Amino acid sequence: MENKNKSKRKIIGNIIFLIVVLIVLGILLFSLNDINEIWSIITSSSVPLLLLALGLSLVFMFLTNSSIQLITSGVGGNISYKDGIHIANTEYLFNAITPFASGGQPIQAYYFMKKGLSGDQTMSVLTSNFIIYQAVSTLLGTVGIIIYFSAVKASISGYAWLIFIGYFINTLILVGAVLMATVKGFRNLLRSIFRGLGKIKFLNKSMTKLEKKSFGFVERFQIETKKLFKRKRVLFGASGLRLLSLLVVNSIPIVVFTALQITIDPKDYLFIIMMTAFATTFTLWIPTPGASGGVEWAFTVLFTGIIAPQPVVIAALLIWRVLTYYVGIVSGFGSYIYIRKERV
Repeated sequence: MENKNKSKRKIIGNIIFLIVVLIVLGILLFSLNDINEIWSIITSSSVPLLLLALGLSLVFMFLTNSSIQLITSGVGGNISYKDGIHIANTEYLFNAITPFASGGQPIQAYYFMKKGLSGDQTMSVLTSNFIIYQAVSTLLGTVGIIIYFSAVKASISGYAWLIFIGYFINTLILVGAVLMATVKGFRNLLRSIFRGLGKIKFLNKSMTKLEKKSFGFVERFQIETKKLFKRKRVLFGASGLRLLSLLVVNSIPIVVFTALQITIDPKDYLFIIMMTAFATTFTLWIPTPGASGGVEWAFTVLFTGIIAPQPVVIAALLIWRVLTYYVGIVSGFGSYIYIRKERV
């Protein structure tokens, strides 16, 4: 009971923190722009096209959830499609209300095991899902960097390094995950690092605990990753679904800009998809829920003057965030209520 109360308090605390961040962000955003002009642009938008954009957001969530469900079935998990989709869908709530999008995996792990997956199976699902997402998103970002490096550098001038920090961090995480998954000596390297730091007196206890936890974690991580690479249908199927889902969600601004009476040349479609991927993926290192602030800044500077004037870009930003962030929170909350009610 005490753990449940702590969990509830933590969730409430995260939601309050998110609300505070959004209020501050809203004040900053509207203090720098004409609210009436932005509202006028939004109200003159094409409703059918906005509904299409909403549909794309729902398709994105369905594809992402299906990717996780495919991995779950691949490890032999006896979880119904409906339950698996709802457990996967909680990600959109808990990642959105926690810094660094760190809240989704713990809640998914809890409910996967409540539903009957073993600890190793759960580890396999979450490990595989993480590696696949990280690999696909980094690949997409690398292609974007190669094709549009000069455009990104020109559009955000002296602030380009902020985007590239995000790209570097994402790539570093992927490389670290690959090394952790494939190099047997990685466990010994971690052990040497923790033991070396443990020689510092005040760090000794914490380093000893980390050594024990990380050694076992890396060992299980490597076992489950090997299983993923052996399950070719799961690996390629889940990767394909992830890639398709990212292309779908990052194409939403094309529809939104069109709904706001901006004519988009077909040759700019790929540019918008890649810039949107940059705005979301490479600002996740910002320690606010949903990378709020960083995402909005990146979206604004990447598209202002290139795709549309700033008031239109701000209007598109607000609609885009509602469709891809807040709709996800509502959807994730609905799934969370479902799995709690069903006692999954």
